[in-house]
Amino acid sequence: MVDEASPPQHNYPLVGREAEMGVLREVFKEVRKGSCRSVVLQGALGSGKSRLLDEFLQEAQTRSTTVLSMVGDEWESSLSLAGYTQLMSTAPLRSSKGFDGGELPPSKIHTQLSPDQAVNYAQTLQVHLGQLQRRGPVLVVIDDLQWVDEATLRILIFTARRLHGAKVMFLFTLDSEQSQNVPVGVLDYVSGHQVRRIVLPPLPVEAVGQLGRHLLGTDLDVTTVRTLIDHTAGLPLRLVELMQEIPNEAWQGRLPHLPPSHRVRARIRSQLARGSQQLVDVARAVAVLGPGAELQAVSELAQVQDVLSALDEGHELQLLEFTVSQTQSHVTFTEPGAERAVYDSIPPTVRIGLHRTAASVVSDPGVQLSHRVAATPGPDAQLANALEDYASDQARAGVWSAVARAMLAASRLSDQPRQRDLRLLHAVDAMIGSGDLTQAATYLSTIESFPSSPLRSSVLGHLAVVTGQFASAKAHLDMAWRTVRPEHDPSTAARIAQRQVLHGLANWDGAAMVEWSNKTLELVDRAAPVWVEAEAIHGLGLFASQQVQAAETVYRTRMTEAAETAQKQRIQMGYAWFALRTDDVEAAHLHFEAAIPTEYRGGSLRISLWAEAWLARCQLVLGDWDAAAATIARASVRLESSGMRLMRPLLYWTAAELYAIRGDWDRAQHYVQLTTAPSDGYRAMAVPSALARARYHEARADYESAYEAMYPLLSTDPQSVDGSSFWPWQDTMVNVLVMTDRLDEAEEFLKTQEALASVPGSDTDRARLAWARGRLLAARGEADDARLHFDKALECLNAHHRPYLKARICFAYGQSMRRAGKRRLASSILRTARELYVALGAKTYVTRCDRELKAAGVDTEAGVLTQGLGADAPGSTQSQDTVQLTAQEQAVAQFVARGTTNK
Repeated sequence: MVDEASPPQHNYPLVGREAEMGVLREVFKEVRKGSCRSVVLQGALGSGKSRLLDEFLQEAQTRSTTVLSMVGDEWESSLSLAGYTQLMSTAPLRSSKGFDGGELPPSKIHTQLSPDQAVNYAQTLQVHLGQLQRRGPVLVVIDDLQWVDEATLRILIFTARRLHGAKVMFLFTLDSEQSQNVPVGVLDYVSGHQVRRIVLPPLPVEAVGQLGRHLLGTDLDVTTVRTLIDHTAGLPLRLVELMQEIPNEAWQGRLPHLPPSHRVRARIRSQLARGSQQLVDVARAVAVLGPGAELQAVSELAQVQDVLSALDEGHELQLLEFTVSQTQSHVTFTEPGAERAVYDSIPPTVRIGLHRTAASVVSDPGVQLSHRVAATPGPDAQLANALEDYASDQARAGVWSAVARAMLAASRLSDQPRQRDLRLLHAVDAMIGSGDLTQAATYLSTIESFPSSPLRSSVLGHLAVVTGQFASAKAHLDMAWRTVRPEHDPSTAARIAQRQVLHGLANWDGAAMVEWSNKTLELVDRAAPVWVEAEAIHGLGLFASQQVQAAETVYRTRMTEAAETAQKQRIQMGYAWFALRTDDVEAAHLHFEAAIPTEYRGGSLRISLWAEAWLARCQLVLGDWDAAAATIARASVRLESSGMRLMRPLLYWTAAELYAIRGDWDRAQHYVQLTTAPSDGYRAMAVPSALARARYHEARADYESAYEAMYPLLSTDPQSVDGSSFWPWQDTMVNVLVMTDRLDEAEEFLKTQEALASVPGSDTDRARLAWARGRLLAARGEADDARLHFDKALECLNAHHRPYLKARICFAYGQSMRRAGKRRLASSILRTARELYVALGAKTYVTRCDRELKAAGVDTEAGVLTQGLGADAPGSTQSQDTVQLTAQEQAVAQFVARGTTNK
């Protein structure tokens, strides 16, 4: 029908669909030029297909544009030509009488069309569209294609294939989960190359946040946004439903369990009402058992005669899914939120009884305890003790997330206030250890109201460490150690000492790491979880204190002894740090990767995120920049959700440097801002933050700004005979000082670094110091000596695959030689640098290499010298009095001739 109705009104903007709208505009532009085009918008129910269509039609519709539309309906899909009558509700502009020699199409609806009748309807539509498109573009909209009757669909496809050169655009929407209802021939057409297919993905984090701002008037934190996406599969319909149904004030706090929407609850009630009692019992069993319920457990808990028949019924009603693999058979709900809706529909007494039965059905001890907790509404000292014993077992394995859940439940079930508070402190400490700072923060005010105690101060200090608050952490941890009595409570004392170890690591204080590690190791035996964590960092403390061989011995011993549990994650992490700094980047890469997964060994998110941040650095060093970008993207989601601000500068330092070198300045600047460290932050925050800014400005050749960024490191990250820096920034500092004409400062700084020789045996450190010395000598006019140092730097890298560092050295080498007038040497070195940067995708430095080569008289496209090289040229016969100038030298000469300067 010709749509003259006012456009639908929405109280929120279209978000996250900019790319899809761009494709629609592009196709419509082709249609306006005289091409018939077809587009299908495909996505799950609630993915926003109809909304996107409405927005596009509102934008595209003008006085010269005609819109014919129909909406499919499940009931009408059995009525032949039901959709056609919607399209043709007004009389055609031209009758089809005589077009095929027959009469007008009959007014009544036929249940079965003959071929002649179908062709007659199709030709009528074809003529109608042909006449309409003479006045302007025609948009034929078919919403919910899967529910349009087959006769209408075949008429539409018949017509679309014959409208060559007509200004007609067919717009289909298709529910991908219901595509089995579309006839095969029609499905082949909309899936073919002649139809532009636009698949609507789930909304990304940014779009969900934007949606929240418009609907709720507040900025949702990343954790809430991620929870929303997980709960709704990122589908706009479900997101909008929840945002409109949950009170605005509820969004200000943490939402650990999002409720199902009213629509989902109504749908579930309808499905259960239509099902048998067997299906209801099975659905309840699946809801109680939770995600990934195994078929055997479902069968025992539901106590039905034929569980497979009930699953067939659930499948027909689109309520349940049953999947079988070689190792498992799982029953799940088809729609997000359905599990919670079914669970909430179970009467409380029935629910408690099901949980009691489930505790005897499942085999995992932790899951058994969870069901016992769910079946116990009031205090139960015996169950609380059992939970505490289970938490102790999990702590020995380093599975802190399980410890947190068990101790939190034990706190609730405790019948003594002192026990309840003590267990809550242990639960929150485990939350911090596992990386769940968002949940830990919800108990912060409760913990602060507790009486002062060593454990309370330790927990608050632990939280301050991982959130990057140096002064607060120091105050709390020092207070904890002053008030604890190690001889009476060695377990708490060891816990406090281990937090001091982490505090020392975050500030890269080798002496503190060694001192507090030794205290921790003295207070507890090897089976204690804090012993393993302290030992993992002890090696780094030895390295930071210049005891490299001792550190290597510690890690090689522990790597062979560590069992395949979450505790090994900590040993691998420490060893990877050590390997990265001692030039074994390939081994570091391997162990950082191994330390990342937390799913199977139940490891710490904190360790995992630290490993990912350093893994991205390894990938940058090794030249695998696409992998580094992917690691950063993956880690950033988990990092922002966790709230662990301690790791932010480390991860985003690599991101800022990577995108600056690639020439993506907007993204680089975004990541530079994310590296901002608080004034009372740790060294592990301040140094990466400064390096991110310095490398960003260095890439833009803004060396004054780079100097401003680097200068604080002289006091923030000093080196001495007794301690070495973990971050290799010294060559960057020399380069910045040289490029800002601070040659005396550069000389003084470099002499100090050369005297310290921070890491004996490190080839890359020697290479950095050598090229820094070459850069300084060249700036002082000592080109021949500079050349020896640059060559030495490159020689140090011969045994290593370090394309990024080699490219940096070659660029500085070539630039220095070009400025010294050694054009032939400069052009050769700069071409090497350019090739390395091209392979890395470093657009910024490829451009800078081209400029340097041009200044040296090289045609970068032809790869040959275009300017004479005077005495440097092989076989040169030109007069000694003839001077050939490069493009840059000619520009300088012109400045001088005008009485100006190039400074």
